[in-house]
Amino acid sequence: MATIFVPLVEEMTEWGVLDAALRVAGPGVGHIRAVFVGSDGEMPSASGAGDRAASAARQARFDEWRARNRVPGPSGDRRDGGFATWSVADGDIEAVVARLARVSDITVVPRLTPQSPLVHRCFDAALFGGGHPVLVVPETPPADLTDHIMIAWNGSLEASRAVMGTMPLLHRAGRVSIFSAPEPDGDTLAPADLAEFLASHGIDSETVERPRDKLRIGAALVDAAVRRKATLIVMGGYTHSRVREGFFGGATRHLLVYGLLPLLMSH
Repeated sequence: MATIFVPLVEEMTEWGVLDAALRVAGPGVGHIRAVFVGSDGEMPSASGAGDRAASAARQARFDEWRARNRVPGPSGDRRDGGFATWSVADGDIEAVVARLARVSDITVVPRLTPQSPLVHRCFDAALFGGGHPVLVVPETPPADLTDHIMIAWNGSLEASRAVMGTMPLLHRAGRVSIFSAPEPDGDTLAPADLAEFLASHGIDSETVERPRDKLRIGAALVDAAVRRKATLIVMGGYTHSRVREGFFGGATRHLLVYGLLPLLMSH
């Protein structure tokens, strides 16, 4: 992953997302691009001395994180190796996040909660407007996100995009498994097709048996991921629209809001 975009908003604690971004990048690799985004064009850095001080405090915490993890800043025009940058973006949250997500390999956001409407807006903008994968992480992400990657596979275009966007991580994975749940309507690709594709790229995988009860697929995914100690779930996001949950039913939003495992999603 060459460019990892981390949008930061006022209600967000930055440590978890920055740590996850560093783990996605790998040691000495990638540009972690932390951007503080104001709400609806009202930038904290431009609305008075107190707000400017708050913005400066956020940047100071970012610099502290960088120093603690020994992540350098960019050195002149040199852009090889791993480094992290901080900037402030003025403008509407959706417009800013979608624009920067389109020129990033992946966007990292924290777990969504009912108390985090700005985080919800960042997630929606990146997922539906960015065109690249979005990684949703809990407050304390696993030490190794790529130890066991579980792909939630239904053969949909969205799931395929999620897999393609995750290929650099799949190559690093210690273990890859495929949780299969075909779409009930329309053509689909079997998990064997995905396994064959991954094998052609040198990635071994195993298929996880799913229960016969399709109404419990979402719960079965969570159960399988926990039992098999998955460290990351890869899945398509909203296979039909922003409001229809696709084959995961209501479990998609539940995983986003209450799930303890990192989710990597594409639309």
